[in-house]
Amino acid sequence: MMGRGIFLSLAGFTLGVFVRSFYVLPWEVSGFVFVATFIFFGAWFFVRPRRRAYLFFAVVFLSVFIGVVRVSFTPLSLPGTFSKMLGTDVTLDGTIAGAPSVRDTSQRVIVKVSHGNETTRVLAVVSLATDISYGERVRLRGKIETPKSFDTEYGRTFRYDRYLAVEHVFAIMPHATLVETAPASGMLDRTYGVLISVKNIFLRALTEALPEPEASLAGGIVAGGTQGLGKNLLSDFVRSGLIHVVVLSGYNVMIVAEAVLFALAFLKRKWATGIAGLVIGAFVISAGAGASSIRAGIMAWIALSALATGRTYEVTRALAVTVFVMLLWNPLLLAFSFGFDLSVVATVGLIFGVPLIVPKLLFVKSEFLRETIASTISAQLAVLPLLLYVNGLFSIVALPANVLVLPLVPLAMATSAVAGVVALFSHTFAPVVGLPAYILLKYIIWIVHYSATLPFSAFAVPVFSFRWVVGSYGVLAFLVWRLVLRKKTLALLPPQIL
Repeated sequence: MMGRGIFLSLAGFTLGVFVRSFYVLPWEVSGFVFVATFIFFGAWFFVRPRRRAYLFFAVVFLSVFIGVVRVSFTPLSLPGTFSKMLGTDVTLDGTIAGAPSVRDTSQRVIVKVSHGNETTRVLAVVSLATDISYGERVRLRGKIETPKSFDTEYGRTFRYDRYLAVEHVFAIMPHATLVETAPASGMLDRTYGVLISVKNIFLRALTEALPEPEASLAGGIVAGGTQGLGKNLLSDFVRSGLIHVVVLSGYNVMIVAEAVLFALAFLKRKWATGIAGLVIGAFVISAGAGASSIRAGIMAWIALSALATGRTYEVTRALAVTVFVMLLWNPLLLAFSFGFDLSVVATVGLIFGVPLIVPKLLFVKSEFLRETIASTISAQLAVLPLLLYVNGLFSIVALPANVLVLPLVPLAMATSAVAGVVALFSHTFAPVVGLPAYILLKYIIWIVHYSATLPFSAFAVPVFSFRWVVGSYGVLAFLVWRLVLRKKTLALLPPQIL
């Protein structure tokens, strides 16, 4: 009953968050939900015999109400003071509130600014020569504008305003100048700044050990990010269905978690899991703390806690708790962050798909390859409806390309990390030590390019309604339910799948 209550509460909370993210509900609607909650709780408590249906509706209405209230207390637009500044050149004082995103000709950084009694966040586009450190006080000059939507290559409209709203950013400065007025002062700010600096030093060291674009790919799979790959190669990653390899995802976090636990196997379990938790946290934060990596990081911490205390790690419950925590922290993730949505959907696909598909692949003799194929099929099927809705590109080669590349990603990450560390101390030996990484990365790039350039490797799908996405997941859920019912039981996903 407790497990059902958790999922029921999450479903209601998620529904409330989703609806309120798009619609401002009249107070009468919120009041009705609030009153209905008490009516059903009262009916369940006082009416004899007690009926679970009353409790069911009470939990649902309460969860929906909490979701609506949580979004209501989340900023969804630019504060009034800053709205009056739109289209004008302004000078604002603020604090660097995020790691800079380096592009080919510029870098973008989020600055938390204040004016009067109001604060907001602005995305500033500054030159590559600008020295930026997290947490430092700065003076920002430029013309403030609202983010504009734009059409993508495959016929979709990218809502840039919603994408930035996830970070509570509602304005941009396309051509800004930024000067430091005071260094970072808080302990957390300095710690985060150190982590980002260490990552940047490591990424620069990779360029000493590996040529381009292999160095940029190594930086992507180890620390996240796509800078340096170039527009053409990045397009090939998208067309081949392998863009998740270079955009830090739960898969990368899982690899790091397992590698750390393996390296610390000589320690006592509590010490090993504690250190692993710290390493995973530092890894996720330094890599930019994207939604998918945070999701994987929280699930990894839950798994490590279960390992340290000897408790059972139940992956579906861990995912439910993780989603609830993340939406409670930032409810805009659900409606405006497709990276978060795809990460959650892919994880659900792994949980329910792998145990069903693996028995169908017994003709594949290698257990590792069999699980890799099953995981790839499960994740690809799970994200397909949402992915087609978001980017409009259907990749025919995604499944074979993932099967050919994913088994080598852990080894590529390990060899790239070794090459980067050696490059920190010796520029002479770094290229020699980096040779295994270079071979693996060269192979990955070749698979990506070859699969993306095959005739009819991918094609654009016409724009369709979100109702088709909902219907598709309804059909998938029904098919999985029928298969599970036929089997009577569903094996749990192995704990290492985070």
